[in-house]
Amino acid sequence: MIKIWFLLVLLSVQDGDPLIYKGIMGYDSEESCLENGAMAEKFMMEMEMRKGTGDERAVRMESFCIPFDIFDQKKKTKEFES
Repeated sequence: MIKIWFLLVLLSVQDGDPLIYKGIMGYDSEESCLENGAMAEKFMMEMEMRKGTGDERAVRMESFCIPFDIFDQKKKTKEFES
């Protein structure tokens, strides 16, 4: 098993959808996940502002890095018979 850190961003918009979630991807360390979480939050907030959703008081956003064990993937060898 390999441990990854899955980045999950939760978003709530006042007078809008109660909960929106975005699963971003897995990272090999908690530190890189947290760094990318901050960037993802900033990017998503910019997108909400461009859509005219409201100002920062009307949008609530938080990111989480969740540890998860995944199976090690072995490369498949292709065997072709003539």
